[in-house]
Amino acid sequence: MRPFFLMPHFSVKHVYKLLCFGLLFVIYACVTRAFASPSGYQDNDISQGTLVYSTQNQVIQALALDTQVSMDVSGLLNRVTVKQVFINDSDQWVNGRYVFPLPENAAVDSMQLRIGDKIIAGKIQPKKQALQTFETAKKQGKQASLLQQQRRNLFSSDVANLAPHEQLIVEISYQQQVEYRDGMFSLRFPLAITPRYNPQGDHNSEPQQQTMPSSHSDVKPIVQAHSQLMVNMQVNIDAGFELNSLNSLYHPIKQSSHGHYYNVSFAGKQIADRDFVLQWQANVGALPQAATFYQTGKTHVTDNSNDFTDAKNVAGAEQRQANPVDNNLYSLVMLMPPSVEVSEQHLIARELILVIDTSGSMSGQSIIQAKQALQFALAGLRDIDSFNIIEFNSDVSMLSATPLPANSRNINRANRFIQSLDANGGTEMRGALQTALVDSVQAQQNDQTAKHNESMLRQVIFMTDGAVGNEHELYQLISNQLGDSRLFTVGIGSAPNSDFMRRAATMGRGTFTYIGDEAEVQQKIEQLLHKIEQPVLTNIGLYYLDGSVPDYWPTTISDLYQNEPLWVSIKSASHQQQPIIVSGNINGQYWQQQLDFDDNQAAKGIDLLWANAQITSLELYKDSSNRQRVDKQVEALGILYHLVTSQTSLVAVDVTPVNPLIDSPIDVQLQNHLPHGLQAAPSSQVLPQTGTASRLWLLIGFSLLGLGLLHYLWLRQRLPGQVLVIESDD
Repeated sequence: MRPFFLMPHFSVKHVYKLLCFGLLFVIYACVTRAFASPSGYQDNDISQGTLVYSTQNQVIQALALDTQVSMDVSGLLNRVTVKQVFINDSDQWVNGRYVFPLPENAAVDSMQLRIGDKIIAGKIQPKKQALQTFETAKKQGKQASLLQQQRRNLFSSDVANLAPHEQLIVEISYQQQVEYRDGMFSLRFPLAITPRYNPQGDHNSEPQQQTMPSSHSDVKPIVQAHSQLMVNMQVNIDAGFELNSLNSLYHPIKQSSHGHYYNVSFAGKQIADRDFVLQWQANVGALPQAATFYQTGKTHVTDNSNDFTDAKNVAGAEQRQANPVDNNLYSLVMLMPPSVEVSEQHLIARELILVIDTSGSMSGQSIIQAKQALQFALAGLRDIDSFNIIEFNSDVSMLSATPLPANSRNINRANRFIQSLDANGGTEMRGALQTALVDSVQAQQNDQTAKHNESMLRQVIFMTDGAVGNEHELYQLISNQLGDSRLFTVGIGSAPNSDFMRRAATMGRGTFTYIGDEAEVQQKIEQLLHKIEQPVLTNIGLYYLDGSVPDYWPTTISDLYQNEPLWVSIKSASHQQQPIIVSGNINGQYWQQQLDFDDNQAAKGIDLLWANAQITSLELYKDSSNRQRVDKQVEALGILYHLVTSQTSLVAVDVTPVNPLIDSPIDVQLQNHLPHGLQAAPSSQVLPQTGTASRLWLLIGFSLLGLGLLHYLWLRQRLPGQVLVIESDD
């Protein structure tokens, strides 16, 4: 029986229709792939540093005129103040909201709203109560500000009743520890947000508040020319020793020094489209082997009053001083693992699973860096190793159904696979994680397989920008399916979601590596592969000399690798301070070291880091069964230590009404520029479509073109096996 398209009644006219329909499908697929809006992204996820003013009859969009970041680094601690200056250029009273990123380990404890000569200091309240306080003040015509955490590294600030042509300054302060690894100190400040993809049908992700108001269809906003967000950076470093080097990886800087004091600033204002990273290295012999910082009592005085009362120049001021009632001792300990010479006899075979994100958000420089990273990872494999490559976007595909031996033939095959990768589609990360970790679960269920893999180190290297919105669902998957694997995350791009990747690596008992430029790919991947060949210290535990366990966070400590320190936040009664034993295994042998706190250094904000570390650990393992209990614990810690959390917010209200009552404001959304190197459609501020069915449309289109061409050849009797029929006039 002939196919329908080879029937005699299927004429040349039908062929033309097939060809036309096929061509239309191809054109539609290409346009969808290049220009469609990112349906997988929530509108409220695409914004940063933007203030939206709303009035009764019109909407005025005003961008930040100035952003100033000031850092004071003392040893391994960093106190940061972020100042954003806005001006109401309109002739009307306005309300506004802006959204901005902060580091994922930032313990945010202070906010001040400066309007003219007046300072309105923020008070910590439960999130719903703070929102109600702010909304009430706004309706009463009072000037107010509200600082909320939308995600671990994404915050929003609302302001109410800003007078015409008035300048507003919002100051936010946080405490953090400096990163230290491989003899290099570093700090990172995010200046852009990569829009996050929310898988369709996902109902398990942690609910988040809207980070930007939604648009009203009955209002036409007055759109100003799109201005660039600019930023100034000032970093003061008291290193305690002379430095060999001091470098900014992605921004031009000016620097000066006086002894062991160093000053760094931007060489002119910079565009806020990529993260700022500063690194410095000590002279040989000055590298710390252990460091301990301590503080007695809490930073913020506990204030049970929720009222805002008048002060001379400060409304609702909070003092940053030790609380005399709290006599607890808070310590931050950095312990460097012992140096171990890695010998061939201690090296074991590895099963290296390389996972690469090829979704639309990885377009541009990100996919180039990720592909280079894969190639360098393959080059570092040994003959005793095996490997596989998994790529994911809307779908998941693998180089091989099973891991391959690391021989030249398979590596060449893998390199061809890498060259064919392209960034397109949604960020469906769950399927990729399941595929990468499922072998661990199967190995545990199969005794023979488990025995075979006993001597093999299974490591998963996950390369992505982390642009996902369902983080909690992925954390649960990692926790349930990790088995004996180790998960190492590599952040790719100028503004990756480092909060997700750092926490995923923590759950996966691995490490997080950030690559922000092509020039760093080879060095950082080679360092990572060399480091993970053999963990230096495993099964780490802490306890006092009497056998009791300190109140320390995080409670689960990842394996430690060469030149990678252990960070622990500890709370103890000041009268019970005693040495701590740190124990673990090195090459299968038991090891321990006593920490005597002989070199304690007094510092401020250590209690904030302890509370923030506890909150991070609690939320990391939050699921549907314990969500209510964890939320209550987080709220209590936020109130007690004056921290902005998922359950607490800072609110500042001026007690004196300054504006007559106004109607409800009109809300709009304003798009912002994307991180450096991320491709966007022309005349658009959105990502390339990451949830399209463009590949399906291309398949349909080319299939119709092929059918049309096939029928055309059949009518012309040009197909193989056809007999040429010559009709006569008889």
